[in-house]
Amino acid sequence: MNTTRFRTLNRLLFTVATALVATATPAFAAKPVEDLHGAGSTFVQPILKEWAYNWSTKSGVKITYDGGGSGVGISKAKAGDVDFGASDAPLGDEELAANNLVQFPIVAGGIVVIENISSLGRRRLQVNGQALADIFMGKITRWNDPELAALNPGAALPDTPITVVHRSEGSGTTYNFTAYLTRVSPAWAAKLGTGKTVSWPVGTGTEGNQNVANMVSNTPDSIGYVEYGYALAHNLRIATLHTASGGTVFPTQTTIRNAVDAADWAHASSFNLLLVGTEGKDVWPIAATTWVIIPNKSPNVQKTLEFFRWALDNGAELADAQGYTPLPPKLVKLVEKSWAKSFPAKTALASH
Repeated sequence: MNTTRFRTLNRLLFTVATALVATATPAFAAKPVEDLHGAGSTFVQPILKEWAYNWSTKSGVKITYDGGGSGVGISKAKAGDVDFGASDAPLGDEELAANNLVQFPIVAGGIVVIENISSLGRRRLQVNGQALADIFMGKITRWNDPELAALNPGAALPDTPITVVHRSEGSGTTYNFTAYLTRVSPAWAAKLGTGKTVSWPVGTGTEGNQNVANMVSNTPDSIGYVEYGYALAHNLRIATLHTASGGTVFPTQTTIRNAVDAADWAHASSFNLLLVGTEGKDVWPIAATTWVIIPNKSPNVQKTLEFFRWALDNGAELADAQGYTPLPPKLVKLVEKSWAKSFPAKTALASH
């Protein structure tokens, strides 16, 4: 075979092979929908899973969410191991910028004190911020302590040791609870302060809202703190708080919502604002927000925003049914504006 015919045959074979490959893999083949993965706050885990299930049935996108606590959500978002983290403790501007992260609130709720004092019967335990700080610092060690007796006149407080139960892992619930104690107790502020973890002077630690609730429920004369919706759903014994003004307040959707509405979100950079310590006749002072934290360079940013856009538009009723407080409309609008600023090229499909 001469050289010219050989080259012609090679070109023909190359053309045929190229055509076959193009037929097998079209240049405009649809890209498969990516699944989404999140991790973090156990406070928000029940409603996130409910939202994910409902949205997945409509979108075809599967969402998996692992708890582990707010610390886990933050660390995995920083590492780029998840499409979104969830934390009940906000990050500051410098930390967000250093790790290419964006955060925004998605839902609110309350943190409540639960107890297992059978001698009280149907009566609720009455506490205030100072008494709580003293209990969790180990200054008040027995239920019939004079400080507690004064807050519970006529109640059958037992002469038994107080068993304290707290979170052991990095927890946004702990962050907000200790932020409240820091605001109401100078002694707590000086010794322990606010953190996702603290050096608890007393008590037994365990991971997650569920384990804290189970331990308190199974331990006579114990006390702990959990997410309001979880306590409500499981008929846990919730304490009433005396406020600084001398009144009493009980956690409800209304008292928690009042705390959210009273916050100055418009002037909070990166939505970095805590709800604890807000005083008022009908305001629960240990309200909390959950923030979603998204890696700015995640390949699934647009799909993640679509999910949370759906949750803000359609998930309020589901949240309310589980004891969470949906974001008010004015805050939802601020969140939308933050998306347009942080992800200008990614918000088209996530918008109304």
